[in-house]
Amino acid sequence: MLVENFRPGVMERLGIGYDSLWRLKPSLVYCSISGHGGTGPYKDRGGFDLIAQGMSGLMSITGVPDGPPVKVGVPITDISAGILAANGVLCAYIHAKSTGQGQLVDTSLLEAGIAYTIWESCGYFADGDIPGPLGSAHRVSAPYQALRTSDGYINIGAATQRTWEQLCRAIGQEELIQDKRFLEPGDRKAREVELAALLEETFSRETTGYWLETLEKAGMVAGPINDMSMVYDDPQVQAREMKLDLEDPDFGTLHHIGIPVKLSATPGRIRRRAPMLGEHSWEILTESGFGEQEIAGLFESGVVIDGRS
Repeated sequence: MLVENFRPGVMERLGIGYDSLWRLKPSLVYCSISGHGGTGPYKDRGGFDLIAQGMSGLMSITGVPDGPPVKVGVPITDISAGILAANGVLCAYIHAKSTGQGQLVDTSLLEAGIAYTIWESCGYFADGDIPGPLGSAHRVSAPYQALRTSDGYINIGAATQRTWEQLCRAIGQEELIQDKRFLEPGDRKAREVELAALLEETFSRETTGYWLETLEKAGMVAGPINDMSMVYDDPQVQAREMKLDLEDPDFGTLHHIGIPVKLSATPGRIRRRAPMLGEHSWEILTESGFGEQEIAGLFESGVVIDGRS
């Protein structure tokens, strides 16, 4: 299989486009990840995550109401396009294994962003309304958002009638259960700003830690809003080995994000450190069939870097 993320047309100009390689190896799974996809009026445009977030609608629904455009805090279309491509490659590989027929897997940052607009696209398809940003609030449920405490914020998920009543009892505001303004889920969503202000009057009297403990005892789902140092100090994150240390002969101990999917029979592991620039050039070129003199010529001309120590 082959994976590339040039603009459409670049691989063809290099003589290694899908059609050229498919004729040499019909079972080839060829994956192309671009800014806007391999077809359509924008296929020749370059693309970055920021551009895709704006074009896909993500920036129109991120941030706070009446605020400026806000992008998601991580390069979400870069990451998700890679995940979608991996899924597509696996599907194509299974097909190739059973039929001998390869195919082109084509996805883009733009499509990856659109794929995340599940609530928003469905709402637009249903009634034509244009959704906007909600801060930390939910598209259809309330209270389901971050609320201020005495020392920060806490995330509260009380989307159902049962969890709403649990929340009211846990924080000592049972009277809200019978309050006509908030009787039904739709009532609470319609008055979510008013409701959040009422709840914050209570939550702001104690710390986030106090409320997390209180709500956990009550069987509620709640959580902190961690910065990166808090993330890696969290005992659950540590128990799941989401921070791994690896010794490097040149740089000492290096920290890595752990493996987020745990396989019981074939668990993943970090087998070695990241290579230095050009460290494996000789191995790769040798495995690809280049002779010693050819490789030496590539090194001498500067076309390829020899990074062997």
